[in-house]
Amino acid sequence: MNRGKLLVLLTALLFSFQDKEPTAPLPENPPQVLDDRLELTLVAENPVIVTPIGIAVDSLDRVFVLESNTHQPPADYAGPKSDQIKIFEDKDGDGQPEKASVFADGFKEGVNIAFSPTGNLYVVTSRDVTVLYDRDGDGRSEDRKKVLELTEPDKVYAHSALLGITFSPDGWLYVSRGNTGGALWKLVGTDGSSVTGYGDGGNIVRARPDGSQLEEVATGFWNPVDVKFSDTGHLLTVDNDPDSRGPNRLVDVVSGGDYGYQSLFGGSGINPYLAWNGELPGTLPYAVGLGEAPSGLLNANLAALPADYRGQMLASIWEESRIVRIDLKPDGVSLTGSTQVLVQGGENFRPVAFATDNKGNIYFTDWVLRNYPNHGRGRIWKLSARKNVAVENPQKLSKLAPPDSASLPLRVVYNTGPHTNFAYLAKRLTSSDPFMRHAAMVMLARPSHHEQLVQTVKSTEPLIRIGALLALQRSGFRPDKGLMRQMLTDDDARVRQRAMMWVGKAGLVESRADLDKSLTVGTPSLLLFETYLETIRHLQPEFLNIYQNRAEPYTKKIERPLPENFIEKFIEDKIHPVAVRAMAVKLLDEPAQKADLLLALLAKEKDAGMQLEVVRSLAQIPDAAIAEKLFQTAKSSATSPEVRAEALLALSRQPGNFSEKIKPLLKDKSPEVRAEAERYLRLYVGRPLPDLVSRPTTYEAWGKALQKGGEAKRGRRVFYSVQAVCAACHAIEGRGGDLGPDLTNVGMSKSLNQLIRAILQPSAEISPEWQGWYVNLKNGEAYMGRQIDVSEKEIDLLTQDKGFVTFQKKDMKDYGMSRTSLMPDGLQNQLSVEDMRDLLAFLQSREK
Repeated sequence: MNRGKLLVLLTALLFSFQDKEPTAPLPENPPQVLDDRLELTLVAENPVIVTPIGIAVDSLDRVFVLESNTHQPPADYAGPKSDQIKIFEDKDGDGQPEKASVFADGFKEGVNIAFSPTGNLYVVTSRDVTVLYDRDGDGRSEDRKKVLELTEPDKVYAHSALLGITFSPDGWLYVSRGNTGGALWKLVGTDGSSVTGYGDGGNIVRARPDGSQLEEVATGFWNPVDVKFSDTGHLLTVDNDPDSRGPNRLVDVVSGGDYGYQSLFGGSGINPYLAWNGELPGTLPYAVGLGEAPSGLLNANLAALPADYRGQMLASIWEESRIVRIDLKPDGVSLTGSTQVLVQGGENFRPVAFATDNKGNIYFTDWVLRNYPNHGRGRIWKLSARKNVAVENPQKLSKLAPPDSASLPLRVVYNTGPHTNFAYLAKRLTSSDPFMRHAAMVMLARPSHHEQLVQTVKSTEPLIRIGALLALQRSGFRPDKGLMRQMLTDDDARVRQRAMMWVGKAGLVESRADLDKSLTVGTPSLLLFETYLETIRHLQPEFLNIYQNRAEPYTKKIERPLPENFIEKFIEDKIHPVAVRAMAVKLLDEPAQKADLLLALLAKEKDAGMQLEVVRSLAQIPDAAIAEKLFQTAKSSATSPEVRAEALLALSRQPGNFSEKIKPLLKDKSPEVRAEAERYLRLYVGRPLPDLVSRPTTYEAWGKALQKGGEAKRGRRVFYSVQAVCAACHAIEGRGGDLGPDLTNVGMSKSLNQLIRAILQPSAEISPEWQGWYVNLKNGEAYMGRQIDVSEKEIDLLTQDKGFVTFQKKDMKDYGMSRTSLMPDGLQNQLSVEDMRDLLAFLQSREK
């Protein structure tokens, strides 16, 4: 027998399998379905299928699975040299495939597959989209055609290039692209149409199924791993998050949408030019926050499930070993919703992609191990309703309901022609719905509207001015100095911020002098000042030369430093408003190296706001001489009570015991000074809480006691106190830790009762994006923190005490998600009832 025939025979033996049992045996510790009306069946596992990613089912109910063999395979990997698409056939209808065969191979870094409405299978790799043909119906593709190709960059990482694929009911091909590591990129269609970018975020594009008419749909993503349509016609994507900016998100994708992320600013997600939930005018919010590393989406209407699943989506949360159901509901013209865990597995359960058959069974792939490189493990599961459970009949994509009536006003705006009445679109710029405002801005960004937009920038309505500014910028219009000066000195801070960003993004160096003027208008804000600084960085000659000439292939590597000693000079230059100079103090890097400047400011500056920021910065420098200066400030009756109280708070973080010197301040005229003196003495003389006898002892009693309002300024000092330790994990307006979520705007999203519950019962509800993780080492050491990254050999954990810590897997006993919140129980035991009321008042005040 020649070698070729032997290979064919061995392949046939390997891929023809029948079990004597009616179902494949379940692995140890199988994933659990948390809805007892549904059940899981193991369809196939290694060695028949290894490291499976994409999955699709054809009209004959054959299950097609994309098997990865080229994703960072180790040197000793024994699998095939290319990715394969395998067919699993269940000819007798018992739910178990009797045969598996290779439909097509030769792919590198395969990511996803999907059938077009005409029945052709499309495969997405990191670099291209290819349609496969099986014209003779023998189960083996004999022809293929590349319809989209990522021609640049030369090298890509498989998880940040081409990713997801779906088809709309009317036949368009939609593909998602990751941020390509900040590299210059270009995607080309069969007719020469192309989309390109440099320093932008990931995006979603669409083309005809033959690869023609390629165009961008939306941008501003990190890595939109999968795309699917909802039952009401909304295009949805699951987007992985930048490292320090969460959560992962389910996004309602609209035409021309900007969802806030740009790869130019690296992976942290923290930059005033970025948004993640519509924080910046001109960007859009997400629909639902998800857990870590969502990988697949499924429209539940395509499956045979109980009626309460109608209108929902399923999402695989790869990192958290679970599948969630997402309950969607209208939110203006868009969507919002919540998640509920449907399937929960252990460490060796990593669900990826979904597909459904004609009967409404759900099939999904399971990567099994946490390791990214190919590892030879893999499973395919079937999720279906148990017998005798009432279910809804599965729908076909082409039969899905038309777009919901709630989004009709949005579709009307998008359908306006180039000569539509300008006033009609301008009025939509004032809508309370961000999607309506965004759609109007997109449609106004046409050359035919330029002249009217320039005039509209002078409107008396701030939202119209913002929308006109954004439409002009989007259209590529270059403003003259006079128009830009007008926008930079606008009464509305949002207009000034977006004008600054226009100056920075377009490199309008001629407007540099007017940037300083923008800081003199109205009440300054830290966000506006940070945007000013980022714009200054963008206008530096070195950056402009590299960025505009695309001299650096990866934009995130372009350095954007401020001019040398810029912050220090800004602080000392009294031409700037003192309130803005005080903000600059807050942004001083490494305060310990600026101690002389800070002490000089403390001695010379009389403005209370400046003194407050100086004292807060000095609190971060443990030093006996600084401690003495802080004490002198605290006892000085010539200093404002708020600064004195802040100095006492800062003193609690300094070396030395000042309790004897502070005791007289218990009789000070200022109640703020007395309160902080009392709090300081608790640390050193065991002074009891002032309300120790009458304190609440139950959750209900605390909830009732805390309904009475407190004082926000005192609450700020509680937040940063040693007793509360809130600032060890949380930041507000730039000061504090980053182990937990930033609480600057927490008052906008949480009610008083929700804040009370979050403090008193921190583990009652843990947001997926702030899930705690533990690492137990073989030497007995244990760590808790927020997981940042897991690689083949290492885990990065953000801890409270040590910051970022990298652990070697070989040194670990085990690791995983914590069942409790990273926030410890019992905070209320360290604080008085008045402290708690003040703290809550401070957190609620952040909405103002």
